[in-house]
Amino acid sequence: MNERRLARLREQIKQRLAQVLQRDLADPKLGLVTITRIELDKEFTQCKAYWSVLAPTGREERAQKESAAVLDRARGFCQREMAAVLHTRTVPHLEFVFDKGIGEAVRMQKLLEELNRGRPDRPEDAPPTD
Repeated sequence: MNERRLARLREQIKQRLAQVLQRDLADPKLGLVTITRIELDKEFTQCKAYWSVLAPTGREERAQKESAAVLDRARGFCQREMAAVLHTRTVPHLEFVFDKGIGEAVRMQKLLEELNRGRPDRPEDAPPTD
């Protein structure tokens, strides 16, 4: 399959999965899940949907585990819904994978903010002191 077609299919899958998770799944344990990216193999047999979840501070791990369980149970339903929008001969096997990159970026941002708070204020145009 050519790269342009794969990119178009990845975008279709991402949009459809986002719709299904937002509108069609009625599980209260599913947090605010976002599909961050889709990976398709060249043979169109495997589809990895990377996701992240937004949770209150201190509840990130619990929200991740609960949402992972919901997504695991809903995998078949999501795959059938995905097949409805894809006009292909076969439908790839869907796998949900937690995207650790988003959480790590948020953690780094918080660390940088803490470092900046502990630093004495100095004007931007002042020369550094050695």
